[in-house]
Amino acid sequence: MVDPATRWQRFEHKYLVDEALARKLRASAAAYVAPDPFAARFPGNRYAISSLYLDAPSLKLFHETLEGQKQRFKLRVRSYSDDPATPLHFEIKRRLNGVVQKVRCSVSRELGYALLEGSTSDLSGLDEAKRRNLGEFLSLQQEIAAQPQVLVRYDREAYAGVFDPEVRLTFDRDLRTAVARGYRVEVQRDDFLRVGDERVVVELKFDGRLPGWMSALVQRYQLDRLSFSKYGHSIQRAFPAGATTPM
Repeated sequence: MVDPATRWQRFEHKYLVDEALARKLRASAAAYVAPDPFAARFPGNRYAISSLYLDAPSLKLFHETLEGQKQRFKLRVRSYSDDPATPLHFEIKRRLNGVVQKVRCSVSRELGYALLEGSTSDLSGLDEAKRRNLGEFLSLQQEIAAQPQVLVRYDREAYAGVFDPEVRLTFDRDLRTAVARGYRVEVQRDDFLRVGDERVVVELKFDGRLPGWMSALVQRYQLDRLSFSKYGHSIQRAFPAGATTPM
């Protein structure tokens, strides 16, 4: 798990594979990765992620993703549990000519919901890094009049590099979505809809050059890199028209 207030950039290569190939990739990478410390707390190194995505009423950010614009961003608020004692993680994810940049800040649910709903702007109790990152998120939210659109939920199996802990290998399964209920970030709901088929989204995440062992995996299993937006596919599933929402 990353620090509660941080920013970083890296490359993220995505592949869509069946379960049998996912198991082969995990076995082939075993000498180079170890379970992510957070994932290691859970059976099979898998944990649930639910993210509330915010977008303009026109779904501006969705359409920029659909059009494949080289410079774009997403606004999301992430949770790993419905426990009220667990934090919310505010994230800005930018894509700039193939490089992914992320800004992240973790706060209590009470403060997070208050900020999202606009009932308070007092960040004096936070350290400088949190104030900067959270302020950037809220500024972008205001700039495009972003509103809650959909929840995107999936199970992540996560590994970090043995020789370089910044290198990550993740397997995302059981992608689901639900129409947002205001600003609530929920992991468990009865009305989540499956998005796509049962294939696994594999991501190779790294700084700088693609590590040699990752390159070998791609070549050995003839992996075809693709662009796959969980948010984009979720919008299309939740709102089949893909252009407007009932909000």
